[in-house]
Amino acid sequence: MFRCRVIVLVSFQLACVGACALPRLGGAPIVRFRGELTDPVGDTAGVGDPRVRRPADLVYASVRVTDDEVRFNVRFAPGSFDPMTTSVMLLLDTDIDSTTGVRGLGVGADYAVGLEAQPVRHATVARAVIDANCRSTPCRYEPFEQANVVTSAHAMEAVVPRRAFTHFDGQANVRVVAFASLDGGRRTITSDHIPNLPMQFMEVR
Repeated sequence: MFRCRVIVLVSFQLACVGACALPRLGGAPIVRFRGELTDPVGDTAGVGDPRVRRPADLVYASVRVTDDEVRFNVRFAPGSFDPMTTSVMLLLDTDIDSTTGVRGLGVGADYAVGLEAQPVRHATVARAVIDANCRSTPCRYEPFEQANVVTSAHAMEAVVPRRAFTHFDGQANVRVVAFASLDGGRRTITSDHIPNLPMQFMEVR
């Protein structure tokens, strides 16, 4: 009888060890790389256009990279996000080399991710390309993928598959630009940056 109890006890202990050793199922994906910055309230540029009633005032931006996705989040000062005009562009230097990609604002951007609330909530992913006007250095972006954008009263968020960014190890230098998009996107007026100039970029590491 004593022997049977020992066997049962040992079996129970092994079962517990086995259960504890199993990988956790479900839950949030593991964030491999991340970057985030805050920005002062009230530092927007005057846009000088009566159609822009509320110039977008960025107060926070973050990029989080998991094995499968890249999550972009931007937040605005209360009352400064106008879904009818506010757009955001995130410039990604994915090879961390300012001499490649589209140069400017302290980064050599290999990709640009645009967040739009109107007329349709979507994110547009574009890559830096060379054409006849660029000579040997990329000078424009060519869209190739879209993702959904989720908005709230003071924020925009998009999740893009990580596979969209080729040769991307998860690290990047990022600049965030908020602007008003007018005339069907034919005219844009910058209202705020993260980080503010002369700071060059947010590090995703």
